[in-house]
Amino acid sequence: MYELEKETYLGNTKNIFNTHEGIAVVETEYQNKVYEGWHSHNNAHITLFLKGGTTEKRKNSSENIGPGSLLFYHSDELHLNQNTLFPSRNINIEIEENILKELFLNEAEIEKAIQNSMYAKSLILKIFKESQSADTFTNDTITMLFSQLANSNAHLERFEKSPFWVKNLNELLQDCWNENPNLKDLAQVLNLNPITISKHFPKYFGCTLGEYMRRIKINRSLSLIQSNENNLTEIALECGFADQSHFIRTFKNQTGFLPKQFQKL
Repeated sequence: MYELEKETYLGNTKNIFNTHEGIAVVETEYQNKVYEGWHSHNNAHITLFLKGGTTEKRKNSSENIGPGSLLFYHSDELHLNQNTLFPSRNINIEIEENILKELFLNEAEIEKAIQNSMYAKSLILKIFKESQSADTFTNDTITMLFSQLANSNAHLERFEKSPFWVKNLNELLQDCWNENPNLKDLAQVLNLNPITISKHFPKYFGCTLGEYMRRIKINRSLSLIQSNENNLTEIALECGFADQSHFIRTFKNQTGFLPKQFQKL
């Protein structure tokens, strides 16, 4: 068992970008077997898995992780990884204590924020994209994007306290992720007035119906793109987009990447 210093991971580090504020973006890849014992990290971090997978074990849990998985690690939290697939690759957003203090946040709030996983993945990919094209504005942009991620708790809290129909609506939208439902159809299934959904949707979901459906579709497309089993036209149609052009525009807007750029990560 050992503790890893800041910006250090068990895999091979490809790129590191560190803002002046204490947020590091670290890209790691795993081409062969690494240490599989218990270990921890000095700093808290969020990990978005891009390729491959692993069995992640913590004190009281074990789960299989694959492309698109999103995890939060507290500082000094013990965990281990076994049965890693090669090659594997992930993005780590490492958070030093000083930036949490400056933003009046704590680790528990960040952990809760990534439960809004579709929104969190979108922002993490934008942070990663920004770190790759570093310029005068990059430090401030990454800090702002991280603040957006951290502040998404407000919508989560409203969602948790929402009427029962809101959770039913969310399940319905997740089930029909590759379709394009309209307010009238949704209201009919839920036995609601369309005006009720229209009026309250932004309050509980933090965006419009169209934006939420696009997030769901792009979130589903992440693992499809990385699998390399289908071309972009097939993925666009499978995810319910009208055509490849619409899919590409939406993907770029949601993640900062073009689909082919993301595929090459």
